[in-house]
Amino acid sequence: MKPIVWFTPEIPVSFGPLKYNGLPGLVILVEMSKRTISVSEIILNPKDKISINKPTKGEKITAGESRERGAAIWKNIEK
Repeated sequence: MKPIVWFTPEIPVSFGPLKYNGLPGLVILVEMSKRTISVSEIILNPKDKISINKPTKGEKITAGESRERGAAIWKNIEK
């Protein structure tokens, strides 16, 4: 079964999970044979400022290593 990807052009952000991005709107649902990924909440224009703090712990890895680790985790999920 090929994945089915649902997106909304009303939110014109080309973003989605895994490799499911690049569409003309926000991906809100990805249906795969053994797994479904869906949006649980969308907050547009939040009242409170969102702050992302730089991590102080953990192991530094390259972007390539991150992609390899992610691919290993998701390898069997799409089948």
